[in-house]
Amino acid sequence: MSFHLNTKTAGLMLLALASVASAAPRLGLSNTTVGTINTLPGQAGPTQTVQAYNLGDGSLTLTATASASWLSATVGAKTACAQAGGGCYAVSIALNTAALATGTYTDFITLTDPNAVDSPQDIAVTVNTTGVPSSITAYVTPLGGPSAGGAFPVFALGKGASGAVTTQSGGNWLAFYNTQYSLIPSPFPWVIQVAAQSGMVSGSYTGTVVISGSSVATDNKTITVTLVVTASPIIQLINTAVRLSTYQGAPVQSSVLALTNIGSGALSITGATSAQKFLSATASGNQVTIQADPAGLSPGTYNGSVTISSNAANNAQVSLPVSLLVSPAGTPSISSGGITNAANFAQEAVSPGDIVSIFGSQLAPPGTVATAAGIPLAKVLGTSQVLVGGVPAPLYYVSTGQINFQVPYTASGSATIQVVSNGKNGNLRLTSISSVMPRILMYGSYGVIINGDYTWALPTGILPGSHPAKPGDTVTMYGIGFGQTSPVAVEGQASSADPTSLQQIAGVTATFGGGFGGSQTTVNSAFTGLTPGLVGLYQANIPIPADAPLGPAVPLILTVNGIRTNPVNLAITATGK
Repeated sequence: MSFHLNTKTAGLMLLALASVASAAPRLGLSNTTVGTINTLPGQAGPTQTVQAYNLGDGSLTLTATASASWLSATVGAKTACAQAGGGCYAVSIALNTAALATGTYTDFITLTDPNAVDSPQDIAVTVNTTGVPSSITAYVTPLGGPSAGGAFPVFALGKGASGAVTTQSGGNWLAFYNTQYSLIPSPFPWVIQVAAQSGMVSGSYTGTVVISGSSVATDNKTITVTLVVTASPIIQLINTAVRLSTYQGAPVQSSVLALTNIGSGALSITGATSAQKFLSATASGNQVTIQADPAGLSPGTYNGSVTISSNAANNAQVSLPVSLLVSPAGTPSISSGGITNAANFAQEAVSPGDIVSIFGSQLAPPGTVATAAGIPLAKVLGTSQVLVGGVPAPLYYVSTGQINFQVPYTASGSATIQVVSNGKNGNLRLTSISSVMPRILMYGSYGVIINGDYTWALPTGILPGSHPAKPGDTVTMYGIGFGQTSPVAVEGQASSADPTSLQQIAGVTATFGGGFGGSQTTVNSAFTGLTPGLVGLYQANIPIPADAPLGPAVPLILTVNGIRTNPVNLAITATGK
């Protein structure tokens, strides 16, 4: 039975992983999204209100900023409220949409208190200024294709409408639904539906929807509908802006966006351009790489768009909105939702001894990429450290946008997480601490599971030397977050490599199969504990039972202290080949 990793595997693992909250106010929000709010072109939208409240001690001192000129917010005085004993602050959001062209827009109100836990936080606000359109062009595949139909919202303001539908060509491919008979429950929009019919060949077909009877006169109009049936690719339209964050003096920020093809054939993006100087873009296959350069930009929010060229039938309709937030240089910031486990990067509770990833901006000076030089792990890498409830934590890896650290084994309940970079304290985020939160390391949908011959337990050929496990084998599965061991572990310290004092966890089981109603079987782990000589990495040595399900992707989970891991796949065949 193997209780160790060979040197090469241990090095790869380290590279891959590479308390009670302090007394302070803590920012909470009644909503983090507002809308879609419908308004007519040339008109301002109705004011919206979100409650901000204090979940901690003291008082909040909030500042509200907007990512676009059509959006603004005012923070009211503190008042008593049911949400929190610390009081609520009404955030009034003004929709200054009169100058907007018709379309759908999503931008952000950011609420900040530099002394508060879980600050800053964003409120996404979406408005639609289209009203009832004069025309709609719909792109679909022929009947039997991947997208032979579609539904299009009609953002109306009134009630009581009916729609008279006619088609001038192509048959009965057009329909209109309103809120009558609960087909479309209020306050959702009316819907125009199109569907390719049998015998329709590639081409354009026309129809009309005449809306009447609405309580708002501007809703009552005739909509010309053009249905384009095509065998070409069709890009799924994106209305929400791509949001990038950076800081003054930072290198170029990049984001790769894969565009979804809902049509036929292979989508090919042949070009991408932007009219804004701070934006550029390149294209390859179905992906667009957007680059934002903050050089010369003052702190603030900058909006732009990327126009793409492609072989899609609806190429003329596609433009990607981009929002760039530029922060002052020097202060580290953990993103909202930027604390995750390092196994499958889920935003959830962590556990004592867990390996956690932080994502944000300016977590280290520009150009910093630092990996732990050895064991015991240092609590400062470069000029950065992580405080868990005010206590420095051992560090695996530090860069400007990501830090991997180990949670102290003494942590419990909840703890503030803060990054200190180059002597500057960053914002505080609160995370929950569970006694165990076991998570299996992932390789795609498969677990990081090693055969007895130190090869990966994957289908043959996925990685060099990889091959399935077989009944009777014992495989070694690697994970994090399994909690405290016996004898006890100390954060940052290498686990025992002495076979007589391995740091173990008792009562761990493994369950094979069970996906989609299939058979399953459960066995006891032969050994579960810290991997000898490493920090924070756990292993479970699992015997493959004779009645284990066979297949290239057998579902597998562990149960540790009554808590189940994330499900992973394991390749098992009768012969291990």
